Amino acid sequence: MKLKSQFKFHARPLAFAALAAVVVLAAWAALRPAPRPTGVALEDIPFYRMPFGPDETGAERAFWPSRMLSASGRMSDPKRLPSSAECATCHQREFEEWAGSLHAIADQDLVYEVTVDINSDLLRHGPEQARFCEGCHAPAEMLSGRTNRFVSVEPTEALGEGISCIACHTAIHADPIKGNGAVTLAYDRAEAERDQPQGALLLADPRAHLAAYGAPDTAALMKSSDLCGGCHTESYDESMSRAKAHQTVQSTFVEWRDSWYGAQGVTCQDCHMAGDPAGQVMALREGRTDKPARYSHRFIGANHVMADSSLGDMLLVLRGGLLPGVDAEMNRATIEEQARQTAAFLRTAAGLELRGQRPTETGLELDIAVQNLGAGHNLPTGVNDQKHMWLEVVVTDGAGEEVYRSGGAAERLGVEDPEAVTWIEHFLDSKGERITDHLTFVTAEVIWLRKPIPARGEDVVRYDVPLPEGARGPFHVEAKLLYRVALQDLLYKNLRLNMAVPSFTLAELSADLPDATQ
Repeated sequence: MKLKSQFKFHARPLAFAALAAVVVLAAWAALRPAPRPTGVALEDIPFYRMPFGPDETGAERAFWPSRMLSASGRMSDPKRLPSSAECATCHQREFEEWAGSLHAIADQDLVYEVTVDINSDLLRHGPEQARFCEGCHAPAEMLSGRTNRFVSVEPTEALGEGISCIACHTAIHADPIKGNGAVTLAYDRAEAERDQPQGALLLADPRAHLAAYGAPDTAALMKSSDLCGGCHTESYDESMSRAKAHQTVQSTFVEWRDSWYGAQGVTCQDCHMAGDPAGQVMALREGRTDKPARYSHRFIGANHVMADSSLGDMLLVLRGGLLPGVDAEMNRATIEEQARQTAAFLRTAAGLELRGQRPTETGLELDIAVQNLGAGHNLPTGVNDQKHMWLEVVVTDGAGEEVYRSGGAAERLGVEDPEAVTWIEHFLDSKGERITDHLTFVTAEVIWLRKPIPARGEDVVRYDVPLPEGARGPFHVEAKLLYRVALQDLLYKNLRLNMAVPSFTLAELSADLPDATQ
């Protein structure tokens, strides 16, 4: 049969088939249920309070003093937000990595929880003031309206997961300069995706899932340091503290932006989410800026205590118990790996060098250089009224007897040594008295005792070492740069826990000195 004849033979059935398809599609379009509205109107959340009032333009500030925003302008419906445990159905490796991270326990870490509760009782705005903290530590809970004096929203698993999968995978905008949680989250995308194919059907048609969690704006932001800066930039002002002027508390994003790393396009994710974070930093120390072969969801940082298995059962208490979808064996395994990678990562950060040594009339003068070798921001960084580092310097004589010490003895007991060279911020109240238990909302001023060390920079510390009469060489110096994530006072005052906070040795130095007595 010729082609023209074939067309005539099949034309009628083809036309009927096309017409039938059009009718079916039109009927589906007409009869399909309308998409369910996402979110909850602010006025539909009983007793929701906004004690800080509108902004300078008259717009409502539903989450102030957090700068976090809901993309839809509506509150989230917690019953439609997926927990990270659900994501594990298909993304098991990523879930297990995340489960050991600090992001996973950002809202259930016991130290954080208790400290927020104590802060909430300060000043006139009460629990609503805690939105300042919850925006970054518990975005789902805050965007659902649970951070409120009268809580009328029921809890779900997704709300207690801290920085969960949906927190980053629905982010569409971040302002890393303003910080204080300046991230816009499109949780409405997650809610809308609930009405689309799930389970096995999702594998057959993943378009809605990709649109919800892999949209181009979100994918681009997740590769950018801007997303991290939205929360890792922090400041206090008069609205949420006793500060009469702007107080910079955490400037990690700007420290990175102005560093060699920022200039080279090395992002936060390149180090903190590398499959081998320590290996990545060592490559960067040598000037190699290749991107990691794989990005992990462990978000390796400097908090070694929350992965310290030597704390025994106390570690699980401090971490707030098991996460949904995590059993005891998974918890043990992922925390062990978290601890291993954290320790290796911390050891890449710093170095010590004996830069100078001179005899004096009374003994010796030593110059010790403290180097920031691997951190892509200041050392230390973060909120440093708690995180701090100090030098321990010990000089011994020819008989091995200790003839000089600075730092160390007190810190080993969890107590600060006022004579030690220390890099730490002090929070001061309105009377100029130091605050040691992180009472954010009564802080009036933030000062550095000794400025932190910028990326690829160093701080040379000079020691005058008086030698006792009769001391004989050869003399020897041992130095350690030690780091601690929290003060003893924080645990004792807030948790009534008399536990010495473990320190971590970032770098060590051992050198022989001239015999100043000859």
